[in-house]
Amino acid sequence: MDSTSITFIKHTLGNGLDVIIHSDHNVPVVSVNVWYHVGSKNEVAGKTGFAHLFEHVMFEGSKHHNRDYFEPLQKIGANVNGSTNNDRTNYWQDLPSEYLELALWLESDRMGFLAEALDNRRFDLQREVVKNERRQSYENVPYGNAHLRLQEILFPSPHPYHWPTIGSQKDLDSASLEDVKAFYNRYYRPSNASISITGDIDPGDAINLVDKYFGDLPPGPPIDRFNHMDSPLSGTSSLILEDNVSLTRLYLAWPTVPDFTVMQPAYDLLSMILADGKSSRLYNNLVYGKQIAKNVKAYQDAQEIAGSFHITSTCNHDTDPDVLQEELLAELHQISSSPPNSHEMQRAFNRLESYHVRQLEKIGGFSGKADQLNYYNVIAGDVSLINTDIDRYRHVSPQDVSQAAAELRNNRVVLEIIPRKQHHARTDKINRETPPHKSTSRNFDLPKVQRHNMGNGVNILLVERTGLPLVSIGLLFGTGGSDDPPEVPGISSFLASMLVEGTSSRTSQEISEHMEFLGSQITTHVAREYTILAAEGLTQHFEQIMELLGDVVSNPTFPEREIERLRKETLSNLNTIVDSPTAIAEVVTAGLLYGNESPYGHSLHGSKNAIGSLTKSDLLNHYKSVTSVAPLYLVLIGDIDIDKAKKTSEQYLLGRSSCKSNNPPSKKNPDHRTLSPTKLYLVDKPGSPQSIIRAGHLIMSREHEDFDSFSFLNYIIGGDYSSRLNMNLRQDKGYSYGFHSSISWVKTQSAWLARGSVQSEVTKESIIEIINEVSSARGEMPITEEEFHNAKDGILKSIPAQYATQRQIMGQVLELASFNLPDNYLDTKMKNIKELKISDIQGIAKRGIQSDNLTIVIVGDLSNIQPELSQLGIPIEVIDINDYLN
Repeated sequence: MDSTSITFIKHTLGNGLDVIIHSDHNVPVVSVNVWYHVGSKNEVAGKTGFAHLFEHVMFEGSKHHNRDYFEPLQKIGANVNGSTNNDRTNYWQDLPSEYLELALWLESDRMGFLAEALDNRRFDLQREVVKNERRQSYENVPYGNAHLRLQEILFPSPHPYHWPTIGSQKDLDSASLEDVKAFYNRYYRPSNASISITGDIDPGDAINLVDKYFGDLPPGPPIDRFNHMDSPLSGTSSLILEDNVSLTRLYLAWPTVPDFTVMQPAYDLLSMILADGKSSRLYNNLVYGKQIAKNVKAYQDAQEIAGSFHITSTCNHDTDPDVLQEELLAELHQISSSPPNSHEMQRAFNRLESYHVRQLEKIGGFSGKADQLNYYNVIAGDVSLINTDIDRYRHVSPQDVSQAAAELRNNRVVLEIIPRKQHHARTDKINRETPPHKSTSRNFDLPKVQRHNMGNGVNILLVERTGLPLVSIGLLFGTGGSDDPPEVPGISSFLASMLVEGTSSRTSQEISEHMEFLGSQITTHVAREYTILAAEGLTQHFEQIMELLGDVVSNPTFPEREIERLRKETLSNLNTIVDSPTAIAEVVTAGLLYGNESPYGHSLHGSKNAIGSLTKSDLLNHYKSVTSVAPLYLVLIGDIDIDKAKKTSEQYLLGRSSCKSNNPPSKKNPDHRTLSPTKLYLVDKPGSPQSIIRAGHLIMSREHEDFDSFSFLNYIIGGDYSSRLNMNLRQDKGYSYGFHSSISWVKTQSAWLARGSVQSEVTKESIIEIINEVSSARGEMPITEEEFHNAKDGILKSIPAQYATQRQIMGQVLELASFNLPDNYLDTKMKNIKELKISDIQGIAKRGIQSDNLTIVIVGDLSNIQPELSQLGIPIEVIDINDYLN
C-alpha cells in the first residue's frame, strides 16, 4: 500500500446517513466532520443566502442543548467551525478524543432537534452577524465586490450558481423564521448528510456511537439533484466596476467543466503551468520580465454541476489593462497551439502532488482528512478516490493541456436523479436530556526538541515526525525590523525579499524554477526582532532544498535589476495600503504606540522616501554588518533524523560567517514608554461601510515574569470565541462579525490590542462597550471562578491540537528560538498554566490593564462617525495616513 494511502470504513445507517471512519493515533485528537448536501444552488431567486445563514443558525443551540454551541466544546480545547459553498454545507470540530461522544451528542441534536430551539431573537442576531460578514468580507475590502459581480455574469440566470453563497442584503432582510425552518426541514436530514470521523478512535466504537445518536433521526424527503448544467453564457461579457483601489485588476473567466469530469485535471494542470509560482509562464513573462503586472494567478474552479477557469492579474501603475489582457490571451493561444514540454508537465505535477500530500497531514479542519473523505463521498460519490484521485493527473498529456487552453475562447467574462432508496429510522429512542460524559482521557507527550550547535554558531532545532514523507524547514535570523537604521526604515524586509533574488551562482528565476520543480517555494517573513526563511518539501528533496537555502543565505548578490523590480513592487504596495482600512489601522496603531519613526513603530515595509533612495550599497552593508552575523537557527520538523540534519546542514551552512552570540538591535524603544490618557485617533476612509477599530496600550516584555498571567487574561478578555469582547459585540449586540484581542510579544514593551470591525452606525456604541469591557475586567467585573476554570480547561485541552501538523509544530519551535527559550520550554509551558491561580489573573488585570490610557484607532467614514464620537468627551485627533508612509 502507498505510504500516503488513507484506510477507512464506510457504513450507512438505516436512515441514510453515511458514516466514514479513519483511525490516526499520532495525537489524542479526533475530528468530527459533517457535510450536508445542500448549498446556495439549492436556493431560489429572492431567497438567497439561506444555506450560509443557516450555517450560522446551527451554532445557536438546539432542544437538548439550548445555548451557544461553542460553549461546551471550547471548554475542552476544541476547534469548531463551518463553511458553506454552492454545493454543500460543512460543520467540523477538532477535539480531544475522549470527548468524541459529546461532539456526536451535540451534532446529532442540532441535526434532529434544532427547530424546537430556534426563535426570532437568535435568528435576527445571526442575520445581523451574516450581514456584517458580507460587509467585512466583500464590501469593505479592496476588490471585494469583484467576486460577487463576476459570478452573476459568468452564470446567468436561471443557472443556480448565479447568486453568491453569502446572498444579498435585501434577501437577508426579507428572510423569515418560517422560511429558514422550512429550509432546515427539507435539507438537514440524515439521508442528505455524510459524517466523517478521523483521529485517535476505534472504528467499531465510533460507528456504534454514531448509530446511538443519529440512528433514530428520521430521514428526509427525496431531493431533486442537479447533475450537470452548463452556463448559458454566450459571447464575451465585459464590465467596468469602480472601487476604492489604487491599481486596476483584470479578471478573465470562462465557463468550463464540473468536478470529476474527463477534462477537469487538464484545466488544473493548465492553471499551474500558467501562473503557479515565479517560474510559471505568466509570472515569468508579465511580472518578472515585462513588469506590466504586479501579480497574476490562474485556477480551475471545478464545482458539482459546472466549473469555471479564472485568470486574475493586477496591473502596475503604468500598464494599460487592454495590453495586459492581450498578453494573457496571447499566452493562452500559445499553449493551445504548442503543447507544454515535459519539464513543465513534471513541474506542475510535482507541485500538485506536494499539495495533495500536505493536505493528508491534517486530521481535521478545513481540507484535512475528515473533510476530504466527505468531499469524495458527497461530490464524487466514491470515498476511495481519496487514494487514487491523483492518478487522473498522471495520465494528462501535453496535448490534453493544449486542448483545455483551446477551449477557452470567446464565451468569457472580462472584469469578470437515482431511484429512491427506502430509508427508515430505528423505532427505539435514546435519552437525549443529559449530555454524555467524556470517555477515558488519552495521554499526549509534547514533541521532543533535539538540538545541535554547529561550529559557526548555527543552532539546529529538530523535531522528528514520521508518517508522511514531508519536511518543513525554517531559517530564523535573530534580526528584524527593529534593526533598521533610522535613515533606512524597511531595509530588513527589503533585504529578506532580495535574498531569493540572486546568488553568485543562480539568478532569481533559476532559484524560483529550481524550488518550484521540487514542489516547494521559499517564503520570507520579517518581524520586529527576527526574520524567517521557510520552505516545505517531500523528504526525497530535502538535500536539494537545503543546498539552495544555504546558497541563498550565504551568497546573495543583490542584482541591480532585481532591486529596481522589487523597489517598484514595494512602492506599489506602500501606495495600496491606503486602499485597505485594515492595513491603515495596523500601520497607524504601531506608529502611535511606539512612535512612527522608532524601531518598533515604523512600517516594516518602510517609507516611500526610504525605499525610493535605497541602494545596493545599503543592502550589502546591512547584510554584512547585521544579517550575515545575526544568530541563526535552523528549525527542522518532519521525516528527518538528527544525523541526516547535521550532515546536510554542515555541508551547506558551515561556510556561513560565524554568528555573534548576541546581536542586539542598534536601537530599542525605552522599556517604560510613557502612557497617555485615552484618546481617539481617526483616519478617514470615505464611503467605508464599517469602522476598523484598534484599542490598547503597551505592556510588559515577552521575558517578563507576568507573561503567562497576561496571556491567560487576554484569552478571557478577547482571545477566544467565548471571550468577553466577542460575546458582547458579536453575540449580544450583533455589531461585529467577530471582535477579539491579541498580544504582539517582543523583547521590549509588547502591544496589547482589542481589534475588529463594526458597522459604521454603531461605532460610538462599540467604543463605549470596548472601554467598559477593558475597564470592568480590572474593577467592577473581575475575572470569575467560572471564567478562570473554563479558560484553563480550554487552553490546556487545546494544546495537543496545536501540534497536529508540521506547520503548527514549526510555529511552536520558532517561538522557542526567537526568544531564546530553553529546550524544555514546551513542557514547562503546560506546567506554568496548570499552576496559575485566579488571584494571579485578577492581580495582573489590576496591574497590567491601563483602562484610562488607551490608544484607540478608528478607520472609517468620518463624515458618518465623527459627529457621534465627539459626544463621548474623549479627545480626538485626525490622522493623515500619508504621514506614516512617505
